[in-house]
Amino acid sequence: MGESISDQELRRRLLTFNTVVPPVTNSTRRLLLKKLADLESHHSSQIESPKSNDISLINVSNWNNSASEDEEQNSYLFTETKKFPNKLPEIQTEKKQPRLYDSSVNITPREPIFRSPRSNPVTETPYADQAIQRWKEKMMNQSQNKTDVSSTSQFDFPSPVSSIYSQNSRRYIQPTQQRNLGNSYTRNTQYIILLFIGFFVVIFGLYFTSIQSSTVVLSPGILNSLCAKKSLQGVDCDTEQKRVQNLYSSLVSQVQDKYIKNQCEKSDIEPTVDAQTIFEYISTHENLPSREIEELVELFKSIAKTYSESPIGFDTSFNINVQPNLPVLCAVKKIFTNMFYLILWLGIVSLSLISLYFGICYMTTKSEKHKQEVNRLVENIIDLLKQQAQYRPNESYLPIIHIRDQLIPPNERQKKSKIWAEVEQYFTESESRVRSEIQQIDGEDFQVLRWVQPVSPVTAKKVWQGQAFETNEGSMNSPQPSPTSCLKIRHMFGPDSMLGVDCETRVKDAILEKCESVQVLHLSVDRSSHEGCVYVKCASPAEAGKAYRQLHGFWYDGKLVTVKFLRLERYHQRFPDAVSATIPLMPSNNEKRSLQ
Repeated sequence: MGESISDQELRRRLLTFNTVVPPVTNSTRRLLLKKLADLESHHSSQIESPKSNDISLINVSNWNNSASEDEEQNSYLFTETKKFPNKLPEIQTEKKQPRLYDSSVNITPREPIFRSPRSNPVTETPYADQAIQRWKEKMMNQSQNKTDVSSTSQFDFPSPVSSIYSQNSRRYIQPTQQRNLGNSYTRNTQYIILLFIGFFVVIFGLYFTSIQSSTVVLSPGILNSLCAKKSLQGVDCDTEQKRVQNLYSSLVSQVQDKYIKNQCEKSDIEPTVDAQTIFEYISTHENLPSREIEELVELFKSIAKTYSESPIGFDTSFNINVQPNLPVLCAVKKIFTNMFYLILWLGIVSLSLISLYFGICYMTTKSEKHKQEVNRLVENIIDLLKQQAQYRPNESYLPIIHIRDQLIPPNERQKKSKIWAEVEQYFTESESRVRSEIQQIDGEDFQVLRWVQPVSPVTAKKVWQGQAFETNEGSMNSPQPSPTSCLKIRHMFGPDSMLGVDCETRVKDAILEKCESVQVLHLSVDRSSHEGCVYVKCASPAEAGKAYRQLHGFWYDGKLVTVKFLRLERYHQRFPDAVSATIPLMPSNNEKRSLQ
C-alpha cells in the first residue's frame, strides 16, 4: 500500500480526515502512512456500527482557527440525535427536563467524531477538543450561579445568562418601592374601615342607651283612691283599675305617636292632644255616661300634672313630658343631625377662636414693627443731625423734607406717611436735643430740625493728632526695602462713624492729604469693617514705603493707625478695577481739614 500511494494521494487522503499534514519526505512518509491506516480503520468500524450514539457538533470545522471565540459566545450546544445523524440538530420545543449539556457524551482527545452536514466527514482536532471542554466547564459554572434565579423555570434550550436574568427578574422580583406603596395602601384601608366601624358602634351605642321602657304603670295610691271614691271593692275595684290603666295608656300612646310624627315625618304636626279629643276617644271606646267620662278626663289631667313618673304632662293640652323611643332610622337620623350641628357649632367656635388669635398676633406684630420703624427713623435722624453739627457747626440743621427723602425711598413714602407723622411728633414733643424751626435756604423757607446740644471740640473735627512711635527710613518700624506696592490701613474710623453721606470721602481725603507726596493709584474704604480698614495701592513699592512711613504709628480721630503690606495678587483679586488704575488720586478739596 505504501509503495502504490504517491505523495499527492497520501496528502489528499489525510486531508479528507481534516488533519494537519506536514511535508512528505522519506523520514515522515512512513509515519503518515501509519496514521492514514489508523484513520481509515477507525472510519470503517464507525460505518459498520451505525446504531451507536453519534454526537453532532455544530460548526466543529470552524473551531480550529477560532477556539477563543467560543469562550465569548454560548450559542453552540450539543443535542443527542439518533434517527437523523446527517442533519443539523434542531431545537426541541417540548417541555423536558432542562440540561445544559448531555452527560452521556464522553469526548476524549484525538477521538474522531463524524457528521455529515454539507461536506465530507471531518475529524475533530485537539483545538476543537479544548474548546469543547472550556465551553462545557463555563456552562456548568453559569448553571450553578443562576440556580437561585431560575430554580422554578423550565427551559428546553439553554439561553444566555442575560436572557435568563431578564425573564425571571422581571417576572418574580417586585420593586421595593411598589411593595412599600401597596403596604401603605393596605394600612390606610384598614384604618378607614376601623374608623367607620367605631363610628357606627358609637351611633348604635347612643341609640340603645337612650331606649326607655314604654310601659306606663299608675301608682297603687292613685288606683286605690279611685276605688275609694266610687266605693268599689274586690273584683269591681280591680276591673275599674284595669279600665283606667288602659285608657291612660291609650292617652299616652296617642301623645307619643303625634310626637314621633312631628319628629320623624312632618314637623307641622302639633305633638299634643287636647281634652276634647280624649273625651271623644273614651266615648267611642267605652259605654260610659258623659259625667263619668268628664271625671276620667279630669283624673287624667290631675295625673299628668301631679304624677312625677308620668311620661306626659298637661298645660292647656296633653303633651310629652319624657321623650319616647323613636324608630331606629329616625333615631339614627336624629343622632346624625345632632352630631352635625354639634360639629358645626364647635367648628364655628374653633374658627372664631383661631381667627381671634391670629388677629391678635397680627395686630401685635404690626404694632411692634411700627414701633421699631419709628425708633429706627428717630435714631437715623439724630445721627444725621449730630454729624451735621460736628462738621458744619454754623449750619447745624437739616430740612425735614430732605431728611425724609434721604431715609425713605420714593416708593414707600405714601405707605409710611403715618410713621413719618409720628416721627415728627416725637421730635416736637419728646426730644429736647432737637428743635423744630423755620430756616431760609437758598431763598426758600423750610421747616428744619436743629441740633441744639453742644458738640465736644474733640469730636467736632477728625484730624491727624501726632505720632506714637518712630517710622522714619532706617528705623526698626520701617521695613527695608518695601515688599509690595499695596497697603492695608487699620483704625481709620469707628464702627458707628460711617453713617453720613460724606464719611467715605472724608476718610479718603485724610489719607491723601497725609500722603501728599505719594502717588496713590487706588483707594477703597471698607464701610462694613469693624476695624476701620482702608486699602491703598501705590505706583511702586518705593511709593508704598513712603505711605507706610507717613501713616503707620500716627493718631487719627483718637485712634492709633497701623499699616501692613499686602501681596499685589491678593489685592487685585479683591479689587479687580485696581489693575487698570494708573492716574494718581487727589483729595476732593484743597482745604486740608485733616491736617489742621
